Amino acid sequence: MRLRAYVEALLARVADRTAVKPMARPEPVVFRRGLVAHDSLITPGAIATGINDLMARHGKFPLACDIGDCLFTAFDIEQTKLVAPGYYATMGFGVPAGLGLQEASGERPIILVGDGAFQMTGWELGNCERYGWDPIVVVLNNCSWEMLRTFQPESKFNDLDDWHFAAAASALGGVGMRVRTYRELAAALEAAATQRGKFVLIEAMLARGALSPTLERFVSGVRRLNQPPA
Repeated sequence: MRLRAYVEALLARVADRTAVKPMARPEPVVFRRGLVAHDSLITPGAIATGINDLMARHGKFPLACDIGDCLFTAFDIEQTKLVAPGYYATMGFGVPAGLGLQEASGERPIILVGDGAFQMTGWELGNCERYGWDPIVVVLNNCSWEMLRTFQPESKFNDLDDWHFAAAASALGGVGMRVRTYRELAAALEAAATQRGKFVLIEAMLARGALSPTLERFVSGVRRLNQPPA
């Protein structure tokens, strides 16, 4: 069957139908700002809020995101240039994509990556000094494959060791900071924005089970769809 004939047959089936009413426009998304610098433990939502505050002060940064909750966290960040994978099979995309983004555009990116993906390709940051790249890298470290845990909580392989990525940053030619609280996160993001010439790695320590609001909604929706009918 030729494509033209197929499309004409489809059009013939809808020719007599009444015009479809246009969908109502969705309410505009309000991105959170105003990270309060206190000593509560960091959440993925706090990271998004902190980056929104950072871009309000210093202008927008392009984003490169890996897969997992760091990608869902990006949905809570002010709209900006974004490169990200759409399929779980592309884990490890974030850091190399961020380096390519800076090389191609000349803009300094923020890279969001989980600790599992960083174990795979985070070490590409060792090439930054040679090529003059200085991204801001935020590692969401919950010592876990947390995206997998949400659907397979019984699997023990989801538990990862603590590799202390921030401590390795200097050996790769960059600057590393490990943060646990809102206050430390806000200070680290501001320090990273003013540090140029070297990559800055912010290792944001998260509790296992802490999810971004967007991932929580996604997981709840998938579970509802998978429930057997009553």
